[in-house]
Amino acid sequence: MKRIVVLLLVVALILPALSLLSAPSVKADVSEAKVLSYSWYIAPSSTVQARYIGDLVAVGEIQNVGSNVISYVVVSGSAYNSSVTAVASSEGQVFGNNLAPGQKAPFYLDFTPENSVTQDQSWVTSVNNVTIYVVYVADSTQSPYSGLAIPTGGSIGAQGSTGTYTVTGTIQNNGGQTTGNVWAVTTFYDASGTVVAFNYTNYLASSLAPGQPVQFAATPIDNTAQLSSKIANYSVLIQSMPLTSSATPTPPVGTSNTPSSSPTGSTQNTPSPTSNTSTLTNIGIFAIVILLVVIVALLIQRSRRTKSQVQPAPTPTPSPSPEPPSP
Repeated sequence: MKRIVVLLLVVALILPALSLLSAPSVKADVSEAKVLSYSWYIAPSSTVQARYIGDLVAVGEIQNVGSNVISYVVVSGSAYNSSVTAVASSEGQVFGNNLAPGQKAPFYLDFTPENSVTQDQSWVTSVNNVTIYVVYVADSTQSPYSGLAIPTGGSIGAQGSTGTYTVTGTIQNNGGQTTGNVWAVTTFYDASGTVVAFNYTNYLASSLAPGQPVQFAATPIDNTAQLSSKIANYSVLIQSMPLTSSATPTPPVGTSNTPSSSPTGSTQNTPSPTSNTSTLTNIGIFAIVILLVVIVALLIQRSRRTKSQVQPAPTPTPSPSPEPPSP
């Protein structure tokens, strides 16, 4: 009876862990995301996103061409020289979460010296081709909030006096729900429609109630006058995180409703593509459950071994009664 109770307890622990592992993201076919266009350049001294000045950087855009909501996408790239030899590689997550079918999001790949054949930047000038492809797609069971929009005429692209292409505008919550951690991802294109730069803002608002607006401003992450001069068009992807009635959002450090351009270096208020933290947590839970199963199995085995080693005490044989003496 005790063994049955123990086994039922183990099953009760395993089932919730398996349900955690199966939600909310599910690995999908990489064909659900398509690389639309990309270009590459050398990171300038004004770089914000690249690890080192002088790194080779590739920027581009993917599109959800499937029928499901995509939780996140990972792309990989290889840089080749004139001899068609791969000299460096890079991998990164797309800057867009919970993408609905048809939605687009940019990516940024930094080809660092650590991921090159020479372990330095001597190969950068020899690159004449870069190939980028989707390597991982995860579907989501969560639909993106569709109430956020930029009012018609509310966003303006212009080159300022410094030669910087700047996009400014207003994001408004036209839906019926309060949403949290609103931020904007801007993709910049040249005249042919090829991606040449991108930007992601800090959190513009920790929560945005129905009817409430918030302003934003965006310039290319790795800004140079030469890069800005290539920009002919742009698109803005609005991102947010859902709020529940039982949760009170904690605003990131430095969050305000004033326009915010590229990150200032603070990792506390800078949005980023969905990390694998929840996946790692689920793996940890699963590992704990497996450990519990092993412990229970060992205890059962030890109990059986102990019982087999303990021998019952011998039953004493009664001595025969002495016969009475003969008369």
